[in-house]
Formats: sequence, C-alpha cells, structure tokens
Amino acid sequence: MSGAQELTIRLSWTDAGRRATAVVVDGDDRPLHTPDSPRALGRNTAPAWDKPVPSTVAEMLGRALFPPSVRRLVAEQAPYLPGDGHLRLRLVLPGPGDEGPRPLGALRWESVRVPSPTAPAAVWEGWAAETGPLPDGGCELGRHPRFTLVREVRPVRPLPAMDRPGKGLVLVADATSVHGDISTPHGVETVPTPESWRRGDSDRQLVTRALNGSWLSTRTLPAPATAEEIWRQLAYGAGVFHFGGHQTAGGLVVGAEGGADAAEWLDAGTVAGWLRNAGVRLAVLMACDSAGSADTSGSAVSAADRLVREGVPHVVAVQGKVSHSRAATFAGGFFDALARGYPVDVALREGASLLDGEGAVPVLYTQRRSTDLTVGLLPDAGRPALSSTAHRLPVGDGHGSLPVTDERFRVHLDACWSLSEILNETPVRDVLADPAAVDLTGLLDAAESTLHAARHARSLPHEGPRVWYACDAPSGRLPRTEAELRGAVIPRFWESPRGRGRGVGLVVRCPAATAFTMGDEFREDLARLEDFGWDLRAVVVQVHGPRADFVRHAAERVARVLLLREYLVREQSLRGERSDPPPVAMPSALAPLTGAPGSGRAASALLERVRAANGDQEPGAAPVVDARAVVEQLNAEGAWGDAADEATVLRAVGPWWPALHRQLLAAYAARRTGPARAWSLRLAAARDADLEHWLRRAGDAVPDPEDLPPFDGMDELADSVVLALLRAGMRDTDAFAQWREEHLSRAVLAAVAVAERGRLTGADLERPDTAVALDRAGLVGPADLPLLDPAGRYPGSWALVTRHPLDERSAAWLYGLDPVLRRLVGLSPAPETYDLELEEQVSERRRALRLPLPGH
Repeated sequence: MSGAQELTIRLSWTDAGRRATAVVVDGDDRPLHTPDSPRALGRNTAPAWDKPVPSTVAEMLGRALFPPSVRRLVAEQAPYLPGDGHLRLRLVLPGPGDEGPRPLGALRWESVRVPSPTAPAAVWEGWAAETGPLPDGGCELGRHPRFTLVREVRPVRPLPAMDRPGKGLVLVADATSVHGDISTPHGVETVPTPESWRRGDSDRQLVTRALNGSWLSTRTLPAPATAEEIWRQLAYGAGVFHFGGHQTAGGLVVGAEGGADAAEWLDAGTVAGWLRNAGVRLAVLMACDSAGSADTSGSAVSAADRLVREGVPHVVAVQGKVSHSRAATFAGGFFDALARGYPVDVALREGASLLDGEGAVPVLYTQRRSTDLTVGLLPDAGRPALSSTAHRLPVGDGHGSLPVTDERFRVHLDACWSLSEILNETPVRDVLADPAAVDLTGLLDAAESTLHAARHARSLPHEGPRVWYACDAPSGRLPRTEAELRGAVIPRFWESPRGRGRGVGLVVRCPAATAFTMGDEFREDLARLEDFGWDLRAVVVQVHGPRADFVRHAAERVARVLLLREYLVREQSLRGERSDPPPVAMPSALAPLTGAPGSGRAASALLERVRAANGDQEPGAAPVVDARAVVEQLNAEGAWGDAADEATVLRAVGPWWPALHRQLLAAYAARRTGPARAWSLRLAAARDADLEHWLRRAGDAVPDPEDLPPFDGMDELADSVVLALLRAGMRDTDAFAQWREEHLSRAVLAAVAVAERGRLTGADLERPDTAVALDRAGLVGPADLPLLDPAGRYPGSWALVTRHPLDERSAAWLYGLDPVLRRLVGLSPAPETYDLELEEQVSERRRALRLPLPGH
C-alpha cells in the first residue's frame, strides 16, 4: 500500500460570514501561495442531508474549496500519484470563536467534483484553469479512490497518553434500542422507537468479524449501553470506542434504568473526558448528525467536533441520518480496512463505499497536526497478525524441553470453547499460553452471537447465549465468595436464569511469573467457583507475560496443577517482539525487513542480539535487520557455526520475534546454500502456513529427503511436506515425486489419493485423521460439510469442527443435525437418563472432536 501525499487547506470565514477563503499552508500554518479572493457561501450550501446535493451547490462548494491557486497545487500532484497512492486533503477548520454563521466542517465538501481517477494530466490542467465542465462529469471527492478528506480541529485539550492498557481493544457500545423522551439543555426531545426486527448486535457482529485475526480485539457492552457501564468499561483503558445509537443536542443518547424506553442524555464533553482518560485514540460515532447537520449554527458544534476539541485525537462520525443496519454495514467495512493496515481516512473511504445511495456521509475529524492516521493501533511492518488459532500440546513431566507445535492438533479458540460438551456437570477446563493476553471474551461473545443467529434461523426454541466474563488473578488466587467474584469480573455481572441459556464461561487471566508459584490452592479455588451457582460451563486460564517461551512453561505448569493432560498455545503471540507498535501501515506479513543492503555484518549483529536476549527477562523489540543480508553473510562465512548451530539460533528467534523468524525462514528458502537450508525446512514444518511459504520461495530447489541428515521425526516431516506441496499446487513437481516415496502415514496417502482422483466424497471423511490430512492439504473445509455429510454421520466431519473459525455456515450445519449429535458440541441438552446404546453410537464422533494427542 503506497503512502499518501498531502495538501493542508485552511478554511476561514470573511466578510461577516458571507464568504469563505481557502489557502494551502505548510506545517507552521504559513501560506504557500497568495490567497485568492473569498468565495460566496450562502445558506443554500447546506442542503438537507437526506437529499442529493444539487449540482449548483456542489459547484459553489468547489469554487470555495478550490480557488485557482489551490487548484493548481492539486493538479500538480493528482495525475502523478504512484501505484495505489492517494492525495489526502486536510481541511483546517476555524477555531473556537471563529466558526462564523455555521461550522465549515458541517458542509458536504465530499460532493465537490474533480477529474475522474483515469483522467490524464491535460484534463487536470484544464480543471485547474477552470476552462469549462469536466469531459466525463468527473467524480465526487467522497467517492474518488485517489482522494481522502480529513477535517482538522484545533484542540483545547492535550493528546491522551499512549501507555494506557487496552490499546489494542475496540470497545463497542450499542444503544440503538433506546427510545422515548429525553431531557437536554435545549429542552425535551423524543427519540423514536426503533424497528423491532432490527438485530441489536449487528454492530458487534460485523466489527468483531472484521477484527478477527488482527492485532485488535473487541469488547462489547451489554445493550443498551448506559452511561455508568460506558464509564466503567473505559476505566480499564481502550484504543477505540465505537458507539451505535442516537445523538442530539451535541450529546449521545444512552440507556437508563427502566429498560429500552428509558433514555438519558450524555454530554459530549463528559464522554470526551472519559475517552481521553482511557487513552482512546479513535472514536467512531455511528449516530445521526454526530458530525453536524444542515441547520447547525456556528456556536453549536457537532459531537464529533466537540470530542476532538476536548482531546480525542480522531473521530469518525456521520453527517445526516443513517439507519442502524447501514451504520453496521459501514462499521464492518471500516474496521475490516483498519485491521488490514489502512490509515483511518482510507478505511473510512472503504466503509463509505458500502453506503451508496444513503443520504448519510461518514466523515473524519482529527486534531490539528495529528500526523498519525493509523492512530498507533497497527502492527509492526512485517509482524504477523494475531489469530484465534492455537495448538494443543501434551503436558510433560516438567523436566524436558517443550514440544514443538503439531498442525494435526490445531484448533480455533472460538469453536473450541463455544462448542464444548459438559459431562457429569463438570465445567470444561483449559489452560492457554497467550503472551499478549489478547481479549478472549470478545472473540467468544461473537461466536455465541453466531450460534444464536443460526438457532433462530432454524426456529428452534429460544436459548440464551453463553455469557463470558474475564477475571484477573495477579497473585494466583481467585475470589473466595460469590460477591467478590461478581465485583471482579469484566464486563459487569448480570443475572441469567439458570437452565434457560448456555450458562457462563470464565476467563482467568494470570501472569506467567505468578503461574510458576501456583500450587494445589489454585485448583481448590477453581473448584470453589463451581459452587457459586453461576451455571459455570467453561473455565479458561489465560497465562500471559513478556516472553513466549516462559509463558509456555508457565502454562504447562498450571495445566499440571489442574491435573490436565494437555494445554494450548496461541499462535503468533507478538508482545515479546514489540510492546508498542509504531504507527506504520502493515504490508505483507512476509515482506522483507528494512536494513542496509549487502551482507555486511547483519548475521553477526543478530547473533549478538540473540545472546543478549537469552538471559533477559524481556527480549525487547526485534532487531531491525534485513533477513536477506543475514543469509548472505552466512553464505560467505559461518558466522553462527555449523548447520545445527544455525538451527539453534533460529529456534531462539522464533518465540521472541516471530515476524523476524518467518522472514529468516523465507530468506533461507530462497538464498541459503549448504546443509543449513535443509535444517530450516524442518523448522518451517512446525506450522503449515510457514512450510507452504518456504516451499513456494524455494521453487524448483526444494530439498530432496536424502539432503536432510537422519533424525527422529522424519516420517512426520514427510507427511507435512507432502501435504504442503499439495496445498501449494506443486503436485506435478520433482520434489513431490521424491517426498511421495517416503514412508507416509495412512491418512496422508489417503489425501494424496483424493488429490490424484480429483474428487472428494463423504466416505473420505470416515476416518478423523484422514479428514485432518485433507484439511491440511486444502482439499476440504467446513463449507464442504453440508454437501458431503449433511447428517453428520462421519467422524472425520467432527474432527474439522474446531479446526476453523465458527462462522454462519458451520453453525447452520450444526443446528441442522439431530439433537443427539448437537449435544456433542453443547448445542442440545443432555438426556435425563443415561443410554448406553446411544453413547456407543456417538462415542467415536466425540473422540474425533478432540483427537488424542500422541502418547495419550
């Protein structure tokens, strides 16, 4: 993604508010040209938002925004933007006391037409000279792929601190169901009753889905959101605040005691203070007129304008009226683009493109000279994004080294814990090693909402979703009474009638340093929680800390204390790589790291950094080094020792700086010479995605099996390589023929036979291990189950259920099964009496849901 070029245009009123001037300024607000004569802006430049902007008004706004001198500067840049670059227009708005007859930010500058994206330089030159109408009618700024608009406001409050907790958290507050009479400083106003069929959680659904797999996570407030709950949740810190609901008189309409027909007015200044103290960098107000309306007077600034002036760096808001469903559609597109690395203004353009035909227009307000339009929320260049993927690992004796991950036992956390069967009234217990301590409740709440929608679509009896809470255990002890637990959980506890829903899930967050000291008392504390009457169905202990290797050891210890035979390790935990991501756009996860060209001493410098980090409590930020330069030095001289020594260094880099680890593996595949290259293939095989990329980068130079030294686990490596070659479309290569001759497992041979046959049938899912191999080879997925196994009869189908995210298709398939089978994933109540024959019928499918680990 190319960077943006910028022009800063200062707008101001003159001639007693009858005319406006626009002048391009530099970073010190000094004009870059002689200002043109002011242009008239009458009241008809503010048409009603629910109607199209008349062409005469758009032309008037165009003459005011782009007088001749400004047009020439725009025309000098717009035709020559590189690649997918764009021109960011920063509109500097008048400060307090200079607003004039109405806010300039409330005018629909997005309706101004400029030459189309494909227009040649000659058309731009003609537009700059105002020689006549555009040949093809041009394109509106708000829909132009080469432009973005940013409204800048001079703040009266400082920027929030950047070191608050929760910086990667998106807090979602929904108050769309609130209606009734509301008291404002301007009198009593009535908020109309919403359409009853609107789903109140569509914002949460689309936002959570967009952020799934990214560095950002979501937390949703109980709906309708109240002032007290908004304040309480913000007290824990957040990076983004999303509000869906209503706005009036410069404040937000939120819930109050009394249900959906009880409304309360929340002053924007109060909200600004809460957001500022929470460290929020971006507020998204999906509320009508939150960015101003057509008849807003100059003294009555919009809620968005107010928030920015009071210290919130960036605010996305709406000009005009927007339905809740369309607001949710925008939110999904906006957050999807934000999670993919786009700056806020481009993400807004992506989301707004989904609102064609709407009278409402999303706009962006920022603080003056706020150059960071990624709002400090995006991951490092080259960092792989967090995902909901984890791997199951066996608990050892505590004296050996940690096992490597095995892709046969990959799970997705949302499906793993949302689709869990409760046996003998005992809650499911799991331990997760998650160095970054990414919010789990948001992920699991979204899965519950997906299940709820699928159940409703089947017209099955109502069943409330499982409610997930989080509780911190910094000292390794849990609340001793039910009242203490109520006060400790996030979000705030609310009563759920026992027996009418899917119960309660609890995430216990525990630091790794504390986990090493845990003993039997922690197991006793967990057992005590089950007596509190919460209908507890699942407990997940989330172990976190600054070093991934330490966290894994700590998680294994906790699992041993809880008498578990396995634990989980979350994939791509990145906190150890860098705790404070810089504000840069995110390119491909495997793009080369920056660094000086040439071999130089890159490998030696990296080795020194690894040795230093080996004894540190916190490895710190990843070294800035070009992986290709490291490999070039290793080819020229054995800076790290022999091939085994190189593998040791690469293994050390992996848990500390996973992005750099993946870069080094890719560079080894493409450039490394000698036996060390084959060793790197072994390391890449720990993760199917890394192995596939390694093989693609190797091209025609994939090592043959005989190129590798003898070692334990050669059969498992051959299985992984053959499946990765199938997935990469490399079945017709010499490498595949060589690896095909190795001693492959029965499951992998079956997958190869399916690939050669070119057709998959339900019978191929008879064995769970074969289904997993087919999945790893990219030959089957959850979307295939309704066609291949509509009745859920094959055990292999059940082996795939938790290997992928829980989406609408998977949920619909599960709810279409017989209630006896739905019980295996907790979607149907257990029978009142034990039926031996029935248990024997479903036992094989139950085992497939959680395949035994090696040695178990």
